[in-house]
Amino acid sequence: MSKLPLNLVVGSALQLTPSLAADAEPLPVTLIGYLESRSVLVSHPLAPDGQLLPLVAGDPVRIHFDWGDAHFAFESRVTAVCDGPFRYLHLEYPQSVQSGGGRRSPRIPVNDLTMMLVMEDAGRKLSVALADISLSGARLVAVSRLGEVGDRFSIEIPQQGREGSGRIVLPCEIRYVREENGRGSGRRVYHHGVEFTGLNPRALHFIEHYIGERVSEKLEASS
Repeated sequence: MSKLPLNLVVGSALQLTPSLAADAEPLPVTLIGYLESRSVLVSHPLAPDGQLLPLVAGDPVRIHFDWGDAHFAFESRVTAVCDGPFRYLHLEYPQSVQSGGGRRSPRIPVNDLTMMLVMEDAGRKLSVALADISLSGARLVAVSRLGEVGDRFSIEIPQQGREGSGRIVLPCEIRYVREENGRGSGRRVYHHGVEFTGLNPRALHFIEHYIGERVSEKLEASS
């Protein structure tokens, strides 16, 4: 297998929109694999109600994805809907990829409040919760305000590997801050929308892998 245009890697989070659906929202899917000039394999998208999106062979679709700071898309068509070992789609391999315009990556809900991130900003470290994530950014929840719109910092995520412990560093810039009551506690919390800036290949691979795992878990729970 060779890489798709723009070096899109297996496990990447994509968006799929049924081309014939009026005003349809893009739905998250995961790139499972591809064979150049033959087929692209993606997970079967879920409708907003949590049910599998009704798709059959021949249905036209549009795939969107972000790479770095740019947005790309290509037209395709469902060639097969497969049931095992899980539901996934075969799509026609794109003849071309268009750049520019379109939507940013959809955020994948995480709700993994046990995964605490350590944010290092001017020598201080704070524990924050990851609420959702995409290839272009994330939403962080904290009991105190992390900064103002435009402020930059780095998130450090501890990692354990075969070569010992290490860390993933995600450079961020705050795009919005929203204050609201915390669930069940009545305590005020702050939601911070951040955009990733200057991710290195290791950090990008971590995000793609993390999103892929969350999507797989959702697919398994719905099957």
